[in-house]
Amino acid sequence: MSDPNLDPVEGISLDQWAQANAQLVSGSTTDDVCKQLGIDAPKWDRVNNEWLARMKNDTTFTITQKYSAAFNSSASGNAGTGARAAGEGISFEKYVEAMVAQDVLGKQGRDAQDVLKDFGMTVADYSNAGSYWSGKMMSDFSLGMKMQTLMNEFKSKYENMSGPGSASDIEF
Repeated sequence: MSDPNLDPVEGISLDQWAQANAQLVSGSTTDDVCKQLGIDAPKWDRVNNEWLARMKNDTTFTITQKYSAAFNSSASGNAGTGARAAGEGISFEKYVEAMVAQDVLGKQGRDAQDVLKDFGMTVADYSNAGSYWSGKMMSDFSLGMKMQTLMNEFKSKYENMSGPGSASDIEF
């Protein structure tokens, strides 16, 4: 029995949608993606919105898992294509620091993509590295403990930095 939530939306499969999003974060434009799929921008918007709604409402996370696999195998960033290339090019420490920096600096008003640029990463690189290192943590539980230690160190580092949105220049 097939899952109707995995049925194509207006002829666009889950894999095609994930690969299109991977191309977008890898530098392609919406026009490029539409041309490749043979659709116009309004249809892309409908398809994208429907897949997002399906993913949001999928309590089994089936769509998310299939999307991640297709996205990560297609996304290309500065570290190359796929999780392995990113994992080999982005150390565990750098991945964790980028994660914490996005969180802390994001709360101070910085854009996550802008923060990733500080690390020489694209969204695709970060996503692929996350996939790689998450897989590694599943087989090496010591990485989870190391991750927590690193997160605490980096959180302290970034919370103590002055920057846009920190209001450090205001005197009362």
